[in-house]
Amino acid sequence: MTTILELKTGLFPDAERVAEAVETLGGTLTVARADTTGLAPDDTDGWAAVARAILSADLIVTL
Repeated sequence: MTTILELKTGLFPDAERVAEAVETLGGTLTVARADTTGLAPDDTDGWAAVARAILSADLIVTL
């Protein structure tokens, strides 16, 4: 099974369109999501969770 991580950063204006495209892939994909838009720089637990998600993903799509 392939895991795709949608890493929401708030940096890209076409993020919604890309997210919709990922949803249409279907098949045996698992889509995980991590939202960094509200994380404070000193939120070590939050950033650790994001790092774990990145390391466990097969593909990362930055939104």
